[in-house]
Amino acid sequence: MLSKCLGALCCAALQLLVLGCETSPAANECAGLSVEQSAQPDAGVPDGGAPPDDPIIVDTDWLQERLGEPDIQLIDTRGAGYEDSRIPGAIHLRPADLATTVDGVPSQVMAPMEAQPLLRAAGLRNDVTAVVYGEAPEYDPSRIVWTLRYYGHEDVRYLDGGYAAWVAVDGALDTEPPSNDASEYTIVAVDEGLRVTGDWVLSQLGEPPYDMPSIQLVDARSEGEYGGGYIPSARSVNWTRNLESGFLRSRSELGALYDGMDRTETTVSYCVSGWRGSFAWLTLTALGFEDARLYDGSWNEWNDGTFPVAQ
Repeated sequence: MLSKCLGALCCAALQLLVLGCETSPAANECAGLSVEQSAQPDAGVPDGGAPPDDPIIVDTDWLQERLGEPDIQLIDTRGAGYEDSRIPGAIHLRPADLATTVDGVPSQVMAPMEAQPLLRAAGLRNDVTAVVYGEAPEYDPSRIVWTLRYYGHEDVRYLDGGYAAWVAVDGALDTEPPSNDASEYTIVAVDEGLRVTGDWVLSQLGEPPYDMPSIQLVDARSEGEYGGGYIPSARSVNWTRNLESGFLRSRSELGALYDGMDRTETTVSYCVSGWRGSFAWLTLTALGFEDARLYDGSWNEWNDGTFPVAQ
């Protein structure tokens, strides 16, 4: 799929790699991220990790074959540009729209009854395959994918490469002013198995020195942040390492990043606010981890002085 990209996309992707954190709404997510940590070397356009039958990742070929079908609905998560140009039929939704403060911890997922009217106003429909895209390599799309799945929307996909990839393959664009009708979207059942709390994580760590946990933990923050303290037993995999030039790395490369981790065990990702961690969750889910979950409160909650911190 990526071989279709023009050479200019590589330069654009590198620029997006630097801009990704600046345009994502949770500013504290970017603390400690250097340009080197936020970007991957541009060694040409790689082969992506988005097979056409993947249950959570789709590519531009997949979308081109289905664009305009009534059971496909696009969601644009970009911080800017939606008003001027978007994939036809896309509604607009930002992670911050569905975030709130819970018990003093910011940036957590909003309660379903608070979120439902917002999703209706955005025009989201039930019983559609929702395809989420943004400006690669932001984590905004992955946060929306996780949020909608948490709200019980069964079929939510991530467009690999995002808007830039779609433009690079000359995908159709709508440049007319957006006009989306409100919907009667209903959140029927929340999938509580996708979200965990600090107390739950602590209960799974076992007794000090926490060397026999019953879960696997992935820290999606930068290496510098991880070095400043982490949840005991957590493995450091900077979320940017899952990407190359704005696309997911190949399945074999991604597998190597998480080599040694048991895909049948409960695996929890986290970061500062659960936004970068959502990208780790997306990657783990795409790799076939059977019980991938997100610690929504993440370091914002864990580093409050009441939980153990490893150095």
